[in-house]
Amino acid sequence: MYFRGMTMNVLLPGATVSGDLLRGYQLAQQQGNPLLRSGLSVLLDRLSGLWILCAASLASLLGALALGIVPAGKEIGVYVAGLIVALAMPWVPLPVARIENARRQALESEGPILRSVWLSVLVQLFSAMALWLGALAAGVSLSYPAVLAAAAPIFIMGALPLGWGGFGARELGAVVVLGVLGVAPEQATVTGLLYGLAAVLQGLGAAPLFAVREPHREGDAPPRSGGA
Repeated sequence: MYFRGMTMNVLLPGATVSGDLLRGYQLAQQQGNPLLRSGLSVLLDRLSGLWILCAASLASLLGALALGIVPAGKEIGVYVAGLIVALAMPWVPLPVARIENARRQALESEGPILRSVWLSVLVQLFSAMALWLGALAAGVSLSYPAVLAAAAPIFIMGALPLGWGGFGARELGAVVVLGVLGVAPEQATVTGLLYGLAAVLQGLGAAPLFAVREPHREGDAPPRSGGA
């Protein structure tokens, strides 16, 4: 389901929204899951991943500042404050009762979320490594901790439904954020493009999974022997 979603992100506009909609639909086809809850589970997966991304970027940024890898400045201070606000968002009450109830339920169901934390951490670390390798290929001389520290706004911009596969918004984020670290706009743009092309290749590679038949669902009539 996940890799099919990556293919949809490549084929349709809306950045990651296209793939997330497909994942929600696929979950609803399994075991009679309600469509709304299936969609909410995909949204929670996306939001929890972004939360882990912000936490990883903040930890890496504080470490880079302590080691002198990233120079301190007003822009860095604003960025640190923004990451802290983003990390506090899950505990901020919401004015809409139905959404507020969903927020409370998500926080109360700690078990599944906590068990997936290490997976989210690995995903974000490897995603930042892909961005770092793209930066190296573009001739950018930044350390991995510095790129991980800058990854949060770049990836968040790429996830916004503003274009096709995140292209455009992701590169703009790279120009702004990496520019604070002294990276030229041309190099920052190429860095974002290379990361986006890597995602395109993953989506194209996963396309054959659409030919794989869905597993048998409970309650469905068993397939007839000898039938197509």
